[in-house]
Amino acid sequence: MAEVELERKLLEVMNPEYIEPLIKFLKLIRRLDELGILDAMSNLLSNDVIEDLVKTLMSTNFIRLLNNYEELLALSARLSEPRTKESIEKTLDLLNALSNTGLLDTLKDLLSDPEVLSEVSHTFINTNMIYLVTNIDTLLDFMTRIRCCAYVASLNAARDVASDGRSIIKTISEMLKDEDARRGLNFLLLSAKYLGKQLKEREFEKQALSAST
Repeated sequence: MAEVELERKLLEVMNPEYIEPLIKFLKLIRRLDELGILDAMSNLLSNDVIEDLVKTLMSTNFIRLLNNYEELLALSARLSEPRTKESIEKTLDLLNALSNTGLLDTLKDLLSDPEVLSEVSHTFINTNMIYLVTNIDTLLDFMTRIRCCAYVASLNAARDVASDGRSIIKTISEMLKDEDARRGLNFLLLSAKYLGKQLKEREFEKQALSAST
């Protein structure tokens, strides 16, 4: 009975419908063996490799990744949107422009200085800065009324740039190509750093005088 069943299965396999794909598969296996790929796969299936693979699959990070796969798919879909891709490309172009001008190195040096970070923190959390941010619209309206030609020209230029429909990243990228703009930004950043140090030194001097009296 078993022999009859085996013979029947062999006849099914020898059917032209199956024999051609089987021949192709065997040829593929032979080619893989000639290239040494089968030996490599055999080595990969060793106990040590399988053990390392299991440890990786059972790791906390991998399990967390599986649990958050829906969020990853949503993020991938968001990144594939044309608008998002365009925004990322513009941001990378801006970073490249900043790097080429040396501004990123300048910012890195400034932000790596604990004194500068301390001064920046105090500046942004003080009452005057909060008031300034809260009343920024009023301040801008007041500045537009100043009769100084330089201020009027600057504000008009800024308004024209804001109303031309171009993104701020594209505008900044174009400005960073101008040598005068790069020189001015470097000057402002370095001036802010040293001005902050001078103000701090004067603060210490005042405290010392107050303590001595």
